[in-house]
Amino acid sequence: MAEDIEIEIFGQVFRIAAGDAPEEYIQRLASYVDERMKAIAETTRAVSFNRMAVLTALNIADDLLKLQDRYESASQVLADKTDDLLDLLEQHVGEHNPSD
Repeated sequence: MAEDIEIEIFGQVFRIAAGDAPEEYIQRLASYVDERMKAIAETTRAVSFNRMAVLTALNIADDLLKLQDRYESASQVLADKTDDLLDLLEQHVGEHNPSD
């Protein structure tokens, strides 16, 4: 069984089970959340830890959804261009190898 890992986020210490994730990765996640919470705290009136955590989660979720949308759009563009290239290749091969 994996040992618990101690992390600190926004001045609070938590012990979490990391499962199969390396401790360095968990610490990196915690550092990212901590930095985001501190950035939000600088632009928001003093609020409770829970409210700050929810605001941070919403901001991170917003970033994630925007990235997912960009990824899906880029994937579609890539698929369309791949189809176009395959069509051109088939057309070119057909012109230079008339077997029908």
